[in-house]
Amino acid sequence: MAPGACATAIVDLRQWHPWREESWSLLDASERQRAGQRRFADDREALALTYALHRLFVARSLGLAPDAFAIGRDSEGAPHLPGIALHGRTVHTSLSHADGVAAFALCALGPVGIDIEAAFRAAELPGIASSVCHPSELESLANFAEPARSRALLALWVRKEALLKAEGVGLAREMCSFRAAAGAEFFLAGSTREIPAACSVRLAMLDVGERWTAAVAAPREAAVECLHLHPLMDPPAGRSAGGRSLYLS
Repeated sequence: MAPGACATAIVDLRQWHPWREESWSLLDASERQRAGQRRFADDREALALTYALHRLFVARSLGLAPDAFAIGRDSEGAPHLPGIALHGRTVHTSLSHADGVAAFALCALGPVGIDIEAAFRAAELPGIASSVCHPSELESLANFAEPARSRALLALWVRKEALLKAEGVGLAREMCSFRAAAGAEFFLAGSTREIPAACSVRLAMLDVGERWTAAVAAPREAAVECLHLHPLMDPPAGRSAGGRSLYLS
């Protein structure tokens, strides 16, 4: 990862199902506990894959071994990388997962937040529009006809989720209390974790195809890169255990 980049990655978890059991071996004790607490087996496996792939994404991006660093979690459950730096700057990370997809972000220029949702979720949002939208955003959305209105509302949702993750406040700040236009810049404050002075982020939608909607809140000077991660079906000779292993292509 370049020092001035915000690296983001999208993963279709269904492509990684053959590695469901192997993914657990990459998790630390707290991650195994969190994943194991999910009620349904499919949810447990999806979360284990998400945590494993997030670790591999961070390791590959920073040139580290997957077991060479710890991934901590704050009171909101958001990941952070204690003791990890790039060219003397703290590395920040974020993840999101929903409906068989995961998204990761990594940046050394300042806090970062990412959010992704399945496109079909747009149909569920009109009923809570007043809780998501600032009054001026509600007024703007009134000019859209369906299904464009619901799609615009979903895009607004993921931008606000990404911003709240970057700020580190989770849902403690009501979405309807602020506007979140694509490309808008925000100064971060009121975080549950340390934020550099005068740190600001810019909101950007990610090109993730028609099946999903995703956004990232990244430092304004960061060059946002978006990758789609796929399994390497034929690992290099001598690096596969039992005929297969967990790799990023």
